[in-house]
Amino acid sequence: IQDIIDQVGRANAQMQLVFIITCVIVVVVSFWVAHVIAKPIGELTKVIGKMSEGEVHQRVRVTGSSELSRLGAAFNEMSEQLERIEKNRNEFVSDVSHELKTPLSSMKILIESIIYDENVDHARQREFLQDVNREIDRLSSIIDDLLLLVSLDHSKSPMHTGVIRLDQLGESVVKRMQMLAERRGVALSYEAGDEVTVRADELKIQQALTNLIDNAIKYTPEGGSVVVTVVRREDRAVVCVTDTGFGIPEEDIKHIVERFYRVEKARTRSAGGTGLGLSIVQRIIKMHNGTLEIRSKEGEGTSVVFELPLFTPPQKEE
Repeated sequence: IQDIIDQVGRANAQMQLVFIITCVIVVVVSFWVAHVIAKPIGELTKVIGKMSEGEVHQRVRVTGSSELSRLGAAFNEMSEQLERIEKNRNEFVSDVSHELKTPLSSMKILIESIIYDENVDHARQREFLQDVNREIDRLSSIIDDLLLLVSLDHSKSPMHTGVIRLDQLGESVVKRMQMLAERRGVALSYEAGDEVTVRADELKIQQALTNLIDNAIKYTPEGGSVVVTVVRREDRAVVCVTDTGFGIPEEDIKHIVERFYRVEKARTRSAGGTGLGLSIVQRIIKMHNGTLEIRSKEGEGTSVVFELPLFTPPQKEE
């Protein structure tokens, strides 16, 4: 019996030793795991704190394929989007300031010329005031386009959708733009196929068509032509505005719908453009689940094509 008691005592001592060693290992591993988990969370918290202070360029280091790694990757993607938004906002503010400052500077010079030139004659004074009036019209146009674009971006402009004949709407817009085309010496024509019906906001689509035709007329030299076509293509309504104007360099086509982007700033300003027309068109077409495509060749002309889903009336049950 004593031998058995001695063996049980030794086994008990060994079990106690194993228990102590196991506890030590568990504590060490727990601290290590906690450090591994807490470190990236701490880094993420630190980076979020910096972002809240305006440093949107912050990124976290992503390693492995754990849940924390996926969280870090999602955070980096969000950070990139915020940085892009911040960059676009700064560029937008800079562009708006420049666009508004230019006509204001011109008006200041013209008005000062009238004020400080005691010998200015009536004809000269009238010429200066006409220039001031043109600059005011340009300012008003920029502000109107900005308000419309901001309204479209923030979905503050309600959609009053209905079933419209796009072929008839296109013909109506072309008729209204004929006088502008004639004044600039540009031949404006319209072509339509079968009946083209879509569900859309008529005023917004009219705005998009007007902007496209107006752009085409502005940047087509005297003696050129602009052709507007509205056709059906399978389940899509296709509108194309083609001109024989200056064209757009290939490297500029992908940027042409950006706000205030101009291929040639001097020529665009002299034509009366604000650099917002195509941005407005793109936003309107996106609101209608459509697509916009620009094809151009420098020196030959430009074609702007947008497509909208055709309206299909519901089938009556027999």
